[in-house]
Amino acid sequence: MLRRLASSTVARLIAAIFVLQVISGGAAIVLLRAKMLQVINSDRTRQIVDLRNDLLSAYYDGGYRELAAFVAERRGSAAEPLIFVAVSGHGAPVLSHLAEVPKVAASERPVRVRAFHASGGPPSEALALASDLADGTHLVVGTLTTPDRRFDLAFAEALALVVVLTALLALAGALLTGLVVSRRAHAIAETAEALAAGNFSARVEGSGFGDGFDHLGNQINLMAERIDQLVSELQSVAGGLAHDLRSPVARLRAAIETAQASLTERAAAEALQLAQSDAEVLEAMLAAALELARLESGAMPDRRQQLDLLDLVTDLAELYEPLAEQSGVTLAASGQAAMILGDRELLSRALANLIDNALKYGGTAIAVRTVIDDGMVLLEVEDDGPGIADADRERAMVRFTRLDNARTRPGAGLGLATVAAIARLHGGTFELASGQDAGPGRGRGLIARLRLPRA
Repeated sequence: MLRRLASSTVARLIAAIFVLQVISGGAAIVLLRAKMLQVINSDRTRQIVDLRNDLLSAYYDGGYRELAAFVAERRGSAAEPLIFVAVSGHGAPVLSHLAEVPKVAASERPVRVRAFHASGGPPSEALALASDLADGTHLVVGTLTTPDRRFDLAFAEALALVVVLTALLALAGALLTGLVVSRRAHAIAETAEALAAGNFSARVEGSGFGDGFDHLGNQINLMAERIDQLVSELQSVAGGLAHDLRSPVARLRAAIETAQASLTERAAAEALQLAQSDAEVLEAMLAAALELARLESGAMPDRRQQLDLLDLVTDLAELYEPLAEQSGVTLAASGQAAMILGDRELLSRALANLIDNALKYGGTAIAVRTVIDDGMVLLEVEDDGPGIADADRERAMVRFTRLDNARTRPGAGLGLATVAAIARLHGGTFELASGQDAGPGRGRGLIARLRLPRA
């Protein structure tokens, strides 16, 4: 697991997460320090403005003497080093604690200056505010802003500790994320390998979180189910073709042999007629199979248009009514006007297949109707025949599948599969139900139902 993890995209993901978290942690500390300095400078600015106002009050109350007394008192009690400079209107320093008078223009906003101490030594940074008084006196007040070494040391220690903790947490989080991602990706890969090896029952187990991996697993499971269904249908097709084509091919061969061995022209003609009939059966089966393949592949041209399904039902019912009367079957059409976006030719073919099946396998009554149900349009063909057992309904819609009671009748077993393909092509579904499923008072019989989106 670890070797695979180290050589995979997950390893790069872990490294990226680690680096991003360390960078974000360091950036957060730097921003915190900047914010702290901003707060400190804001407090210093407010302190300087208040101090300037107090100095002005002292000067106006008692002149330079009161100003000097106030400065002495404040310098003795201040927590931070303060600077005070007063220059008379003649340019002579009246009060100064610096070796040089900083050149600060009068303003309402403090500015940064370099303060040279009277005791010597390197200059210090200071935040100073200057005011010009009415008598020409230039007053400068401020505070030193040279960073405190203890603050820098404490901040450096805190920064190092936070960076180390952030790095450890980032590494742990990145490894945990990488292991989870690798495990779930490996589970999906194992399922894909099993499917590639022919185990179409393999499925991806979901975590229940509903995340991207669960969505991917669901899509793979849907794909696997479809592949499994297609393989099962292929096996059924092979068996159905072997069974259904065997009889017409055998009859075709026998007819040809009879024609070859016949001594009279009439016998040969009859044998060739039988051969032609069986060949037409084979041709019809192959044409139906080709049409179904085109429907399921989506290769049919898009000829959908707005149409009223009730009009289609009425037209088909009128077309089949004479055939139904000949068979002793009552055919009735009813329903509501139902507008859909559909291919009239394909939908007519689907409805014709269902009516044909009802005439072949139903009883004495067929009802064709349209129903509006929760924004969908239902096209139903119901008969009162023996119906289809619940266990056989899904199988009856598989191509080339013919139930036992249909083996003695002509057909290729593609009718219901074609109807289902036409329904899917229109964004709908096709299902089989018994009369009992339709509601109280309904008994035997079969309901073939297309559920189509309403326009």
